[in-house]
Amino acid sequence: MPGAFELVLCDDGSRDGSAAAARELEASHPSIRAVGYPENRGRGYAVRFAAMTCPGEYLIFTDLDFPQTTALRHIVEMKARLRLGQIVVGSRFLKSSVTRRLWLRGIVGRAHRFLVRLFFPRLDVRDPDAGFKGFDLALLKKMSVVCAEDRWSWDLEILAIAKANGYPVIEIPIDWNERHDAYATSVNVLRASWEEWTGMRRIRRNLKTGRYRL
Repeated sequence: MPGAFELVLCDDGSRDGSAAAARELEASHPSIRAVGYPENRGRGYAVRFAAMTCPGEYLIFTDLDFPQTTALRHIVEMKARLRLGQIVVGSRFLKSSVTRRLWLRGIVGRAHRFLVRLFFPRLDVRDPDAGFKGFDLALLKKMSVVCAEDRWSWDLEILAIAKANGYPVIEIPIDWNERHDAYATSVNVLRASWEEWTGMRRIRRNLKTGRYRL
């Protein structure tokens, strides 16, 4: 990665030794910093928590399994695009994206995107759920003040907040491959889908009541 950077590992209350592994990496690499908390709170909370500890101009977040699914060069591409816009989303569903998904995740993903288009027609983001996004850090901190979602619905919520306040969202194509032996996830797809469905209803309500105005 050209230029100065810091890699922040945020442990979301894991119980599998991840926090200890993160601290070991922090001790051996000056560019790595480990943060976290004891109770599992969800991806949205983890991103906000880590962001509030960060200096700098930009924040790019990924899930920890990112190298298993996506080429790391996309991080450099996202950093370059952040110079042109304040929010950048890595999209698996643009015309030039190359995506190979597990069948159940693919079906659930298509249903989710259909519901997003139905309930949030002005969002105009092809892949709001991807765990690869970049932000102007000051703007992310500002939007985090009005966030209400801690778990899977945070991705949709943060984009809805941006759109509601007139901030454009740039999408870039990424390659994404879940169909290989090294890929593993602890996510319960059906439970996460229910959480996202109920989250959509809350986000729609919050948009209507003006909760997200900055």
